[in-house]
Amino acid sequence: SSGCQAALLHRIGDTITFNIKRLLNTMSSSKISPILPLSIGAVFIAVAAIGLVLSLTRDGDGEAVDSPSNKPPRVAAAPREPLPPRPNAEPDKVEEAPSEEELRRQLVRILLGRIAQTDREFNGAWLQKTHQFIKTPEDLRAFWDEYLQIGRSRSALMARAQAHSKKRLPQDPRYFVSQANATLTEKENTEAILRKGVSENMALALFKKQEETEGVEHIEEEFMGNFYKKLLAMYRLLEKRAEEQGKDTKDLIEERVRTLEAAIYDRHMHIENRKRMARKKKEGTSQSAASELFRTDQMEKVVNSHMLALGQVYFDGAIAEVIDREKHQYYADQAFKTLAMVYQRSHSGEALNLMREVNDIQRNYLHRLAKVNWKRAQVAVAADSVGKADEAYYVATQRYLQAMGQSVEGRRELIAREFFILKEEIGRWQAQKTLLTAADGP
Repeated sequence: SSGCQAALLHRIGDTITFNIKRLLNTMSSSKISPILPLSIGAVFIAVAAIGLVLSLTRDGDGEAVDSPSNKPPRVAAAPREPLPPRPNAEPDKVEEAPSEEELRRQLVRILLGRIAQTDREFNGAWLQKTHQFIKTPEDLRAFWDEYLQIGRSRSALMARAQAHSKKRLPQDPRYFVSQANATLTEKENTEAILRKGVSENMALALFKKQEETEGVEHIEEEFMGNFYKKLLAMYRLLEKRAEEQGKDTKDLIEERVRTLEAAIYDRHMHIENRKRMARKKKEGTSQSAASELFRTDQMEKVVNSHMLALGQVYFDGAIAEVIDREKHQYYADQAFKTLAMVYQRSHSGEALNLMREVNDIQRNYLHRLAKVNWKRAQVAVAADSVGKADEAYYVATQRYLQAMGQSVEGRRELIAREFFILKEEIGRWQAQKTLLTAADGP
């Protein structure tokens, strides 16, 4: 308190006065007393004590001692309060990548949209437009004639051999089918053995069978189905052998396509004939055509199976073709059209899954075409070639739009970034083109 501080100062002052007097008395004598140093030390201690008290007096209570240099007391700064939160503030949202299931659903929607734009009716017109080799009944007849010619030659050789043989040689078509099947099951088969053992035996079986029925078109469906089945099995083995030896399989792809197209066209003709017969049989009677139509349904399933296999062959061809880009895209397009028809006819999940992979091939090809035409446009701009630049920019724009339309989330955004840059560049080109046109004059 202020009273205690005053009393303390008074006692300190008395002590200082007493010691000073003793110092003066000692200095007036002739002999310096030993107490002198102690007295001087006491004076200085007292002075220091006064300074300490004054300091405590200023800072302790906030009340300054009377002094000419009296200053206002320091006020401690109030603690800083945290800023209130912003109204309606939301934490930053983290965009999560779409799951595999979501990407699959997106792609299925894309595929269904593309399928809806393809032809829906399976008929002779669709086969003529889509098939590569067997487009008409005449094409199918030419396919049969090739095997009939081989069978006829083999039959003539057998007849000459029979003339010099004491026992009768086999003539039953089923025997030659079994010989073909035995060749297929052999573990070590060269290309020559496969072609001779399967293709020639099935050709001979076909020739013998058509002699019995007076024409291939009258041969029962079961035999013809087995005929195509054995040939296709041979081509699969030939392709496998070629791949193992590092040989090109492009020719084999075309042979497989032609055989599958023949099988599809053949089954389609039988189906149409059966439908006509069923309608004719039912006219004017109460008879049911259910049995005929049931057999037709079974044949439709065979057609779908062949078409699914054809789509797979085209897909394999697109994967294998890395040099001829146009052929690469042709195979991919053929695969999609064929598989789309299979899906529309049967809602095949296998066809839809394969179309997902085909869609990736087509999208990548469209993206590549977009970038190629963009580069062509830039070259044309550098040469001030207005017509070529406009055409290349237009094609690039269309290909980018197509590629984005066939892309799922993530891939679509990557392509879109390039597309936006392209659109900005086209905008600058339009301004440049206006200047070029103005400079050329009317």
